[in-house]
Amino acid sequence: MKITKISVPFPIEYGYGRATNAYLIEGETKALVDTGIDSESNRKFIKRELEKAGALDLNFILLTHGHLDHYSLGTYIQSETGATMMIHELDSPMLEDYIGHYFSWFCELRDQAIEGGFDPGLLEEARIKLMTAASMLFKTAIFEKFNEINLECGALRSVHLPGHTEGSVGIAIGDSVISGDVAIEGSTVVTDLRQEFESLEKLKVFSKIYAGHERTPLLRGDIDSLEGHFISRLEEVLRATRKGATLKEIVVTLYRGSALENQPYKLILPINQTVAYLRYLEAEGLVEKRGKRWISFKDSLSTR
Repeated sequence: MKITKISVPFPIEYGYGRATNAYLIEGETKALVDTGIDSESNRKFIKRELEKAGALDLNFILLTHGHLDHYSLGTYIQSETGATMMIHELDSPMLEDYIGHYFSWFCELRDQAIEGGFDPGLLEEARIKLMTAASMLFKTAIFEKFNEINLECGALRSVHLPGHTEGSVGIAIGDSVISGDVAIEGSTVVTDLRQEFESLEKLKVFSKIYAGHERTPLLRGDIDSLEGHFISRLEEVLRATRKGATLKEIVVTLYRGSALENQPYKLILPINQTVAYLRYLEAEGLVEKRGKRWISFKDSLSTR
């Protein structure tokens, strides 16, 4: 089967952001894995790319996970091709009510951030910015759900890769896999680090890992490096909390100062990531929350 990367731009009308790597798979069936963000410019772009590839008879749109930059152009592609859009059942609530899902996630994170010392006013600014952007980009999708064992797309199979989202998947073609945002060169956003580590182990059996952003394909060594990055971050958290630290103090330590507060919406992912590290270490019995402060019991993972 043939795999062709299509780098779908972040629309200039929405400001600055990363391109999304979508992948056209051609063989006994034609499938597009992920779509990029919907916009007038991207509609023209993706139609032109599919026409050039002779793929306007697309059979499937397969989504690695339920984030807007990976699915929101899908509704337009459906209208042009008649393709069936599919997503893992655990991420399907995002497509059913993206705004509601996103709002619930943000509110939970905001409450932890306020308790951890962040300014409620800054977080409210971030909420307004992020929810406004999500509302602009949100598109209702018509889709079908699948799980790891019932994806029926010829030789394609799904591999459940939670960690980035609960329903993140890879689409495997032989010894290659299209992994979405579970593995991106350098780092990636996680919600559950334990699941992320398990998913990275699954990726190591593949010879090529096609990432959702940035450089692609990745190889086994890149996955090892990503694991090493996360371990390094965990070590930093242990050191930052040795004498006790609030969530804000830990975020500032990890992300080098408070300059991020000049653009409040940029605080959200560092906070999310730091919470994921703390939850992992707490589950391992290496840190404990006492009041509003986190305290570690070890200086390093290697001293366990």
